[in-house]
Amino acid sequence: MPVLISLLLFALLGLGCPNAADAQGGTENAEARVYFEEGNRLYQQAARASGAQRTTLLQRSLEAYVDSLQIVRSRNALFNAAIVLGELDRHDESFNYFTEYLQIPDLSETDRNDASRRRDALRGNVAVLHVLTEPEGARVWIDRKDLAPRGQTPFELALPEGAHRLFVERDGYLPVEESREVVTGETAVVTLALEPEPLPPPPPEPLEPKPEPLPEKRPRLRNAAIGTAAATFATAMTGLGLSLKARSLRDEYDQAAAQYRMSGDPADFQRAQDLADRTDRFNIAADAMWGTTIALGVSAIVLYGVHRKRQKRESPEVSISVSRQGGFASVTMPFGAGR
Repeated sequence: MPVLISLLLFALLGLGCPNAADAQGGTENAEARVYFEEGNRLYQQAARASGAQRTTLLQRSLEAYVDSLQIVRSRNALFNAAIVLGELDRHDESFNYFTEYLQIPDLSETDRNDASRRRDALRGNVAVLHVLTEPEGARVWIDRKDLAPRGQTPFELALPEGAHRLFVERDGYLPVEESREVVTGETAVVTLALEPEPLPPPPPEPLEPKPEPLPEKRPRLRNAAIGTAAATFATAMTGLGLSLKARSLRDEYDQAAAQYRMSGDPADFQRAQDLADRTDRFNIAADAMWGTTIALGVSAIVLYGVHRKRQKRESPEVSISVSRQGGFASVTMPFGAGR
Protein backbone atom coordinates (compact mmCIF):
# COMPACT_ATOMS: atom_id res chain seq x y z
CA MET A 1 0.00 0.00 0.00
CA PRO A 2 2.16 2.93 -1.20
CA VAL A 3 -0.27 5.53 0.15
CA LEU A 4 -0.23 3.99 3.61
CA ILE A 5 3.55 3.72 3.65
CA SER A 6 4.02 7.32 2.53
CA LEU A 7 1.60 8.58 5.17
CA LEU A 8 3.26 6.56 7.95
CA LEU A 9 6.64 7.92 6.95
CA PHE A 10 5.28 11.45 6.93
CA ALA A 11 3.58 11.03 10.30
CA LEU A 12 6.65 9.51 11.95
CA LEU A 13 8.83 12.30 10.61
CA GLY A 14 6.32 14.79 11.94
CA LEU A 15 6.81 13.49 15.46
CA GLY A 16 10.47 14.48 15.44
CA CYS A 17 10.39 17.62 13.34
CA PRO A 18 9.11 21.12 14.21
CA ASN A 19 5.65 21.91 12.86
CA ALA A 20 3.16 24.76 13.04
CA ALA A 21 2.02 23.65 16.49
CA ASP A 22 5.55 23.87 17.93
CA ALA A 23 5.48 27.64 17.60
CA GLN A 24 2.63 27.90 20.09
CA GLY A 25 4.21 25.70 22.78
CA GLY A 26 2.75 25.21 26.23
CA THR A 27 -0.17 23.09 27.27
CA GLU A 28 -2.13 23.48 24.02
CA ASN A 29 0.76 22.19 21.94
CA ALA A 30 1.20 19.18 24.24
CA GLU A 31 -2.51 18.33 24.13
CA ALA A 32 -2.60 18.63 20.34
CA ARG A 33 0.41 16.31 20.07
CA VAL A 34 -1.34 13.67 22.18
CA TYR A 35 -4.28 13.61 19.75
CA PHE A 36 -1.89 13.65 16.78
CA GLU A 37 0.05 10.64 18.04
CA GLU A 38 -3.22 8.83 18.79
CA GLY A 39 -4.27 9.40 15.18
CA ASN A 40 -0.96 7.98 13.95
CA ARG A 41 -1.33 4.91 16.16
CA LEU A 42 -4.86 4.20 14.95
CA TYR A 43 -3.80 4.73 11.35
CA GLN A 44 -1.01 2.19 11.70
CA GLN A 45 -3.54 -0.30 13.04
CA ALA A 46 -5.84 0.46 10.08
CA ALA A 47 -2.96 -0.30 7.72
CA ARG A 48 -2.86 -3.85 9.07
CA ALA A 49 -6.66 -4.33 9.16
CA SER A 50 -9.27 -4.89 6.46
CA GLY A 51 -12.96 -4.58 5.84
CA ALA A 52 -15.22 -2.98 8.43
CA GLN A 53 -12.47 -3.02 11.07
CA ARG A 54 -10.19 -0.99 8.82
CA THR A 55 -12.96 1.55 8.17
CA THR A 56 -13.65 1.91 11.89
CA LEU A 57 -9.97 2.44 12.67
CA LEU A 58 -9.68 5.05 9.88
CA GLN A 59 -12.67 6.94 11.27
CA ARG A 60 -11.21 6.91 14.77
CA SER A 61 -7.86 8.05 13.39
CA LEU A 62 -9.61 10.93 11.59
CA GLU A 63 -11.39 11.95 14.78
CA ALA A 64 -8.07 12.12 16.62
CA TYR A 65 -6.53 14.30 13.89
CA VAL A 66 -9.56 16.61 13.93
CA ASP A 67 -9.30 16.92 17.72
CA SER A 68 -5.66 17.91 17.29
CA LEU A 69 -6.55 20.47 14.62
CA GLN A 70 -9.18 22.06 16.85
CA ILE A 71 -6.35 22.96 19.22
CA VAL A 72 -3.53 23.74 16.76
CA ARG A 73 -3.81 23.85 12.94
CA SER A 74 -0.55 21.94 12.42
CA ARG A 75 0.61 21.04 8.94
CA ASN A 76 1.21 17.36 9.78
CA ALA A 77 -2.30 16.87 11.16
CA LEU A 78 -3.78 18.61 8.10
CA PHE A 79 -1.83 16.41 5.71
CA ASN A 80 -2.63 13.17 7.55
CA ALA A 81 -6.32 14.04 7.92
CA ALA A 82 -6.52 14.77 4.18
CA ILE A 83 -5.15 11.33 3.31
CA VAL A 84 -7.44 9.53 5.78
CA LEU A 85 -10.44 11.36 4.34
CA GLY A 86 -9.40 10.24 0.87
CA GLU A 87 -9.20 6.61 1.99
CA LEU A 88 -12.69 6.95 3.48
CA ASP A 89 -13.89 8.18 0.05
CA ARG A 90 -14.75 11.61 1.48
CA HIS A 91 -13.12 13.24 -1.50
CA ASP A 92 -14.58 16.75 -1.10
CA GLU A 93 -13.20 17.09 2.43
CA SER A 94 -9.88 15.55 1.47
CA PHE A 95 -9.50 18.05 -1.39
CA ASN A 96 -10.29 20.98 0.92
CA TYR A 97 -7.85 19.81 3.61
CA PHE A 98 -5.08 19.59 0.99
CA THR A 99 -6.04 23.10 -0.15
CA GLU A 100 -5.65 24.46 3.39
CA TYR A 101 -2.36 22.61 3.72
CA LEU A 102 -1.06 24.19 0.51
CA GLN A 103 -1.83 27.68 1.86
CA ILE A 104 0.88 27.27 4.53
CA PRO A 105 3.53 29.79 3.38
CA ASP A 106 6.77 28.04 4.43
CA LEU A 107 6.22 24.59 2.90
CA SER A 108 9.23 23.06 1.24
CA GLU A 109 9.05 22.58 -2.52
CA THR A 110 8.99 18.79 -2.05
CA ASP A 111 6.06 18.90 0.39
CA ARG A 112 4.15 21.38 -1.77
CA ASN A 113 4.59 19.30 -4.91
CA ASP A 114 3.54 16.13 -3.09
CA ALA A 115 0.36 17.72 -1.70
CA SER A 116 -0.47 19.29 -5.07
CA ARG A 117 -0.09 15.93 -6.79
CA ARG A 118 -2.36 14.22 -4.25
CA ARG A 119 -4.98 16.96 -4.52
CA ASP A 120 -4.94 16.89 -8.32
CA ALA A 121 -5.54 13.14 -8.19
CA LEU A 122 -8.89 13.87 -6.50
CA ARG A 123 -10.20 16.28 -9.16
CA GLY A 124 -11.96 13.57 -11.13
CA ASN A 125 -14.09 12.75 -8.08
CA VAL A 126 -15.05 16.25 -6.94
CA ALA A 127 -16.76 19.41 -8.24
CA VAL A 128 -14.32 22.29 -7.77
CA LEU A 129 -15.02 26.03 -7.57
CA HIS A 130 -12.01 28.26 -8.28
CA VAL A 131 -12.57 31.90 -7.24
CA LEU A 132 -10.33 34.74 -8.45
CA THR A 133 -10.72 38.45 -7.73
CA GLU A 134 -8.96 41.62 -8.74
CA PRO A 135 -7.61 42.68 -6.31
CA GLU A 136 -6.90 39.48 -4.40
CA GLY A 137 -7.60 38.90 -0.71
CA ALA A 138 -11.41 39.02 -0.83
CA ARG A 139 -13.38 36.92 1.67
CA VAL A 140 -15.76 34.34 0.16
CA TRP A 141 -18.89 32.82 1.63
CA ILE A 142 -20.65 29.90 -0.05
CA ASP A 143 -24.48 29.60 0.11
CA ARG A 144 -24.73 30.95 3.70
CA LYS A 145 -23.56 34.42 4.73
CA ASP A 146 -24.23 33.79 8.45
CA LEU A 147 -21.28 31.36 8.71
CA ALA A 148 -17.57 32.12 8.66
CA PRO A 149 -15.92 32.80 5.25
CA ARG A 150 -14.71 29.67 3.44
CA GLY A 151 -11.46 31.34 2.40
CA GLN A 152 -9.76 34.29 0.72
CA THR A 153 -9.12 34.69 -2.98
CA PRO A 154 -7.49 33.17 -4.87
CA PHE A 155 -8.66 29.78 -3.61
CA GLU A 156 -10.23 26.49 -4.67
CA LEU A 157 -12.98 24.62 -2.87
CA ALA A 158 -14.61 21.26 -3.51
CA LEU A 159 -18.41 21.50 -3.24
CA PRO A 160 -21.41 19.22 -3.68
CA GLU A 161 -22.46 19.07 -7.31
CA GLY A 162 -25.11 21.64 -8.28
CA ALA A 163 -25.80 25.38 -8.08
CA HIS A 164 -24.16 27.50 -5.37
CA ARG A 165 -24.29 31.16 -4.41
CA LEU A 166 -21.13 33.13 -3.70
CA PHE A 167 -20.83 36.20 -1.49
CA VAL A 168 -17.57 38.08 -2.04
CA GLU A 169 -16.41 41.00 0.12
CA ARG A 170 -13.22 43.00 0.50
CA ASP A 171 -12.72 46.08 2.63
CA GLY A 172 -12.96 49.25 0.55
CA TYR A 173 -14.83 47.54 -2.31
CA LEU A 174 -18.47 46.93 -3.16
CA PRO A 175 -19.73 43.44 -2.21
CA VAL A 176 -20.53 41.00 -5.01
CA GLU A 177 -23.00 38.12 -5.22
CA GLU A 178 -22.61 35.47 -7.91
CA SER A 179 -24.32 32.16 -8.72
CA ARG A 180 -22.40 29.30 -10.29
CA GLU A 181 -23.09 25.62 -10.94
CA VAL A 182 -20.38 23.04 -10.37
CA VAL A 183 -20.12 19.57 -11.92
CA THR A 184 -18.20 16.55 -10.63
CA GLY A 185 -14.93 16.12 -12.48
CA GLU A 186 -14.81 19.78 -13.58
CA THR A 187 -13.44 23.05 -12.19
CA ALA A 188 -15.72 26.10 -12.45
CA VAL A 189 -13.64 29.30 -12.52
CA VAL A 190 -15.22 32.54 -11.28
CA THR A 191 -13.25 35.73 -11.99
CA LEU A 192 -14.52 38.97 -10.45
CA ALA A 193 -13.25 42.54 -10.82
CA LEU A 194 -14.17 44.31 -7.59
CA GLU A 195 -15.29 47.94 -7.78
CA PRO A 196 -14.03 50.41 -5.13
CA GLU A 197 -16.61 51.88 -2.81
CA PRO A 198 -17.49 55.51 -3.61
CA LEU A 199 -15.68 57.94 -1.34
CA PRO A 200 -17.93 59.76 1.12
CA PRO A 201 -18.26 63.50 0.47
CA PRO A 202 -15.91 65.57 2.63
CA PRO A 203 -17.56 67.47 5.48
CA PRO A 204 -18.29 71.11 4.61
CA GLU A 205 -15.73 73.60 5.84
CA PRO A 206 -16.79 76.72 7.73
CA LEU A 207 -17.21 79.65 5.37
CA GLU A 208 -15.18 82.73 6.13
CA PRO A 209 -17.18 85.88 5.35
CA LYS A 210 -15.59 88.10 2.75
CA PRO A 211 -15.68 91.90 3.02
CA GLU A 212 -18.77 93.02 1.17
CA PRO A 213 -21.18 95.92 1.27
CA LEU A 214 -23.28 96.04 4.40
CA PRO A 215 -26.67 95.04 2.88
CA GLU A 216 -25.18 91.80 1.52
CA LYS A 217 -22.87 90.98 4.41
CA ARG A 218 -25.41 90.23 7.13
CA PRO A 219 -27.38 87.62 5.10
CA ARG A 220 -24.14 85.89 4.12
CA LEU A 221 -23.00 85.52 7.73
CA ARG A 222 -26.43 84.36 8.80
CA ASN A 223 -26.70 81.84 5.95
CA ALA A 224 -23.19 80.55 6.67
CA ALA A 225 -24.13 80.02 10.32
CA ILE A 226 -27.34 78.20 9.34
CA GLY A 227 -25.55 76.02 6.77
CA THR A 228 -22.79 75.13 9.21
CA ALA A 229 -25.36 74.26 11.89
CA ALA A 230 -27.17 71.99 9.41
CA ALA A 231 -23.87 70.30 8.54
CA THR A 232 -23.18 69.86 12.27
CA PHE A 233 -26.51 68.08 12.69
CA ALA A 234 -25.84 65.84 9.66
CA THR A 235 -22.39 64.78 10.87
CA ALA A 236 -23.76 64.21 14.37
CA MET A 237 -26.43 61.88 12.97
CA THR A 238 -23.78 60.08 10.91
CA GLY A 239 -21.54 59.70 13.97
CA LEU A 240 -24.50 58.40 15.99
CA GLY A 241 -25.31 55.84 13.27
CA LEU A 242 -21.70 54.67 13.13
CA SER A 243 -21.57 54.39 16.94
CA LEU A 244 -24.77 52.34 17.01
CA LYS A 245 -23.43 50.07 14.27
CA ALA A 246 -20.16 49.61 16.20
CA ARG A 247 -22.14 48.70 19.30
CA SER A 248 -24.19 46.18 17.31
CA LEU A 249 -21.01 44.63 15.89
CA ARG A 250 -19.54 44.49 19.38
CA ASP A 251 -22.56 42.50 20.56
CA GLU A 252 -22.14 40.14 17.61
CA TYR A 253 -18.44 39.80 18.46
CA ASP A 254 -19.27 38.91 22.08
CA GLN A 255 -21.65 36.22 20.82
CA ALA A 256 -19.07 34.87 18.34
CA ALA A 257 -16.35 34.87 21.03
CA ALA A 258 -18.66 33.01 23.40
CA GLN A 259 -19.46 30.51 20.63
CA TYR A 260 -15.73 29.98 19.99
CA ARG A 261 -15.03 29.40 23.69
CA MET A 262 -17.70 26.71 23.72
CA SER A 263 -16.92 25.04 20.37
CA GLY A 264 -13.21 25.74 19.83
CA ASP A 265 -14.02 25.80 16.10
CA PRO A 266 -11.42 27.85 14.12
CA ALA A 267 -14.26 29.06 11.90
CA ASP A 268 -15.92 30.63 14.97
CA PHE A 269 -12.58 32.17 15.93
CA GLN A 270 -12.15 33.65 12.45
CA ARG A 271 -15.67 35.06 12.54
CA ALA A 272 -14.98 36.68 15.92
CA GLN A 273 -11.74 38.20 14.57
CA ASP A 274 -13.56 39.62 11.52
CA LEU A 275 -16.25 41.14 13.76
CA ALA A 276 -13.59 42.68 16.01
CA ASP A 277 -11.87 44.26 12.98
CA ARG A 278 -15.15 45.66 11.67
CA THR A 279 -16.00 47.04 15.12
CA ASP A 280 -12.65 48.88 15.25
CA ARG A 281 -13.21 50.39 11.81
CA PHE A 282 -16.69 51.64 12.70
CA ASN A 283 -15.38 53.10 16.00
CA ILE A 284 -12.63 54.99 14.17
CA ALA A 285 -15.12 56.34 11.63
CA ALA A 286 -17.50 57.35 14.43
CA ASP A 287 -14.68 59.18 16.27
CA ALA A 288 -13.81 61.07 13.08
CA MET A 289 -17.45 62.09 12.60
CA TRP A 290 -17.77 63.24 16.22
CA GLY A 291 -14.60 65.31 15.86
CA THR A 292 -15.99 66.88 12.69
CA THR A 293 -19.28 67.56 14.47
CA ILE A 294 -17.50 69.44 17.25
CA ALA A 295 -15.49 71.51 14.76
CA LEU A 296 -18.58 72.41 12.74
CA GLY A 297 -20.56 73.22 15.90
CA VAL A 298 -17.89 75.64 17.11
CA SER A 299 -17.76 77.25 13.65
CA ALA A 300 -21.55 77.69 13.61
CA ILE A 301 -21.47 79.36 17.05
CA VAL A 302 -18.67 81.70 16.01
CA LEU A 303 -20.43 82.69 12.78
CA TYR A 304 -23.70 83.32 14.55
CA GLY A 305 -21.92 85.38 17.26
CA VAL A 306 -20.22 87.55 14.62
CA HIS A 307 -23.52 88.00 12.82
CA ARG A 308 -25.34 89.10 16.00
CA LYS A 309 -22.54 91.40 17.09
CA ARG A 310 -22.43 93.10 13.71
CA GLN A 311 -26.20 93.38 13.60
CA LYS A 312 -26.24 95.05 17.00
CA ARG A 313 -23.44 97.44 16.08
CA GLU A 314 -25.17 98.52 12.89
CA SER A 315 -28.60 99.17 14.44
CA PRO A 316 -29.65 102.88 14.60
CA GLU A 317 -29.54 104.55 18.04
CA VAL A 318 -32.60 106.59 19.06
CA SER A 319 -32.42 109.12 21.92
CA ILE A 320 -35.15 111.37 23.37
CA SER A 321 -34.49 114.48 25.51
CA VAL A 322 -37.08 116.53 27.47
CA SER A 323 -36.46 119.97 29.05
CA ARG A 324 -38.41 123.11 30.04
CA GLN A 325 -37.90 124.48 26.58
CA GLY A 326 -39.51 121.36 25.08
CA GLY A 327 -38.47 117.93 23.94
CA PHE A 328 -36.57 116.54 20.98
CA ALA A 329 -35.53 113.18 19.59
CA SER A 330 -32.35 112.22 17.77
CA VAL A 331 -31.45 109.20 15.59
CA THR A 332 -27.81 108.13 15.19
CA MET A 333 -27.06 106.01 12.11
CA PRO A 334 -23.63 104.31 11.80
CA PHE A 335 -21.92 104.73 8.44
CA GLY A 336 -19.22 102.48 7.17
CA ALA A 337 -19.75 99.97 9.95
CA GLY A 338 -18.24 96.59 9.46
CA ARG A 339 -15.82 97.66 6.77
